[in-house]
Amino acid sequence: MKYFWQGFAILAGVTAVIFVFFAFSLPVRNHITFTDKQTPTVPEITIADPSLGPQNAPITIVNYGDYQCQACTLFESTLKDLRDQYGDKLRIVWKDMPNSGAHSEAISSAIAARCGEKQKKFWEFHSALMANQSLLGPDLYTKIATNLKLNVNKFSRCFTSQETLPLVQRGYDEGTLLQITTTPTIYLNNVRYSGDLSTSVLKRAIDAVLK
Repeated sequence: MKYFWQGFAILAGVTAVIFVFFAFSLPVRNHITFTDKQTPTVPEITIADPSLGPQNAPITIVNYGDYQCQACTLFESTLKDLRDQYGDKLRIVWKDMPNSGAHSEAISSAIAARCGEKQKKFWEFHSALMANQSLLGPDLYTKIATNLKLNVNKFSRCFTSQETLPLVQRGYDEGTLLQITTTPTIYLNNVRYSGDLSTSVLKRAIDAVLK
């Protein structure tokens, strides 16, 4: 019996120590922030990003752009030249990077394009916005939706409710983390380019990868 009570006393003592340990550790744990997300150094391509070309293409250009940015519109012709020349060797990925401080329709036009995407017409809507940059506004967005034979009622609901704003915001937030301050900024196979994005400059970069 003596050994029983000795064992019981030891067990009670251990239990008390464990209780005290957890009692003091819980308040500390509540003040610890666990993070497993690092600041990106290159774009992350997901199914939320519109793309043209095969996923396994040897060359991928990720384009951070703004529909009201004149240089972005000019860059569209460069991308067309590259697609014409390299075909299935090239994949183009679009990322929204609207500069709302400088461009009043930057966010609205991006939302509209993504509403077009919900009806599987992103790239057609994208091209129409770029081609009519001086006319950006709700009337143009509805006109484009009509011309593309979208369900205009669905498009209008999507646009009015800003249903696709989170998709636009996602691209913008990533671009901000990458410290992108000008559009267009591109990543060609994760190598960053801005400024001179002429066909000749990008051709040399692509050819260097392909040879």
